[in-house]
Amino acid sequence: MNGALPFGIDPVELLGLVAGFFGTFASAPQALKIWRTKSAQDVSLSMFVMALAGSVLWGAYGLAKDLPSVLFWNGVAICQFALVIGLKLRHGRD
Repeated sequence: MNGALPFGIDPVELLGLVAGFFGTFASAPQALKIWRTKSAQDVSLSMFVMALAGSVLWGAYGLAKDLPSVLFWNGVAICQFALVIGLKLRHGRD
């Protein structure tokens, strides 16, 4: 892809931003369900801890390689995964 989009946005970076949006918010429905039902009994704590660790590492990679979309979306994912982990710890037992 050659050329920049309006406002100087690189098309490849835009692709990364859109992909990061979907990847990051894939677990948002789970977080909302826990929030609404106040139950996280069937949620895997280890899955979200691993996802958090992966996002921290990907964020470090994005920082080291100066990849804004990777850094941004993993920063958002870290917040989301930490929220789910906190909700799991709070509402994990019924």
